[in-house]
Amino acid sequence: MTIRSGHNRLGATALAPILFLLACAPAGRGADPQAPTPPPRAAERAPTPPLPREVNPDDALCAPLILDQDLGFGTHVVMRRMPTASDLEDLRFITGLHQVVLALPEWPAGYAELKPLSQVILPDGAEIVVLLPGWPPTHEALEAWNLVAGPLRMIVLVDGPPADRALLVEMNHVRPLERIIAQMDRPSRSGFERLQRPLSFRVLVR
Repeated sequence: MTIRSGHNRLGATALAPILFLLACAPAGRGADPQAPTPPPRAAERAPTPPLPREVNPDDALCAPLILDQDLGFGTHVVMRRMPTASDLEDLRFITGLHQVVLALPEWPAGYAELKPLSQVILPDGAEIVVLLPGWPPTHEALEAWNLVAGPLRMIVLVDGPPADRALLVEMNHVRPLERIIAQMDRPSRSGFERLQRPLSFRVLVR
């Protein structure tokens, strides 16, 4: 769990134009970006162990992600996994809690994993922002988010339109879905015509 405090109003003002989420928010079609690479051939020299994603400046998934125009004044908590009921209970002891960002490595399979989010009691004005990688793997994984109550915003990062355009119609009916961000070398709305939620694009130049 990473905690970023915003008690310095001058610092918050300086960063107000964008929220830099350095949580290695995943992008793609749902594959786990942390999956291990195949072992090298015996004849090849063992490669240098990769840096952890959160400290590797060349990892595209760790590039800043624009989430908000205003950071708000308070404390922002970033988690890279689904929180447990105990994790959410601990949030009550964080001073000035303003926002909880969940940068998940994959879509939860169903409502059973999301149930703690419906039970958490946040301070007035606080919210949960969920970042999800790729298109939902199943209808159940998508529909489960409609069952979550409370102040929740959901942002999905993809690498292009879905293979089945009918999925966009289903996405339109997901209550907490705020928008979709497509990471593409050549941004285009082609393939997203059925989407009725805000769509933005992200280009990474390496």
